[in-house]
Amino acid sequence: MISSLVLCIAALLPTSDVVVAPTKLTLQELVTSAQTDPAAVVPLIIEGSHQLVSMPVSSAKSLGDTLEPFCDRAFFSPERLPGMERLGLVLHKIEKGENPTTIARKYKIGVGMLAYLNADYDEKKLRIGQTLKVLNLSSETLAITVARSHFRLTAWRTLPGGGHALVKFCTVGVGAPETPTPLGVTKITKRVLKPTWTEPNTNITYAPEDPANVLGGYWIALDSVGINRTGIGFHGYTGAPVEDWISKSASHGCVRMLQKDVDRIFHIAVEGTSVTLAE
Repeated sequence: MISSLVLCIAALLPTSDVVVAPTKLTLQELVTSAQTDPAAVVPLIIEGSHQLVSMPVSSAKSLGDTLEPFCDRAFFSPERLPGMERLGLVLHKIEKGENPTTIARKYKIGVGMLAYLNADYDEKKLRIGQTLKVLNLSSETLAITVARSHFRLTAWRTLPGGGHALVKFCTVGVGAPETPTPLGVTKITKRVLKPTWTEPNTNITYAPEDPANVLGGYWIALDSVGINRTGIGFHGYTGAPVEDWISKSASHGCVRMLQKDVDRIFHIAVEGTSVTLAE
């Protein structure tokens, strides 16, 4: 009787008064929409991350590769996407006395992120009242995982409202069978631009600009605690053609990365960032 009455009342309401719940788009529909509609990018990253986090790595590679260019738009480009604050991307108004270092320290990001996130960025021309896009990691957690047997690195961040969002998903090279990348949970202890490099077999140290220095200009050191190995870290690699080492087990134990990928990780994952090296 009651249900019949409700139906009758609904039928008598003007069409404009009837509220229809919006239909939730599927992940594939979000992918298609996000290619032309900036408003769909943040929902895509959130929904895709929700599905990705519960997948085994073997099944997640295709989805991660699909999400990566959209993550790049959100987290490493000046594009100010609708709803980006849901990902912890905020606008910072420069105040008197602030400089790139103090701003980056406030949000727990590398200074280099400011150039990624703001068009025509010039650290020498910052002015009071200028608005910058920044990634706020001051109270949320960024964590990196390397799946050794699948040659994938993922960077995740805790969302301001709960849950996790994929920040970076990329292919890497890892340790050779005789010098495998160790397993365990550790953290980043140091980041160095243009580092020296000591060749493990000869103990010869090469200067940053030496062509024999194969680190590609980046060194992200990992704590030995948790992995029981010293000298392990992330770096670029210029010692051989990319096809000879990417998605392969060929290093002395470190994680080798493409130059564009290691640069992003260098500037987003500061000292103290948790790193899990998994099988």
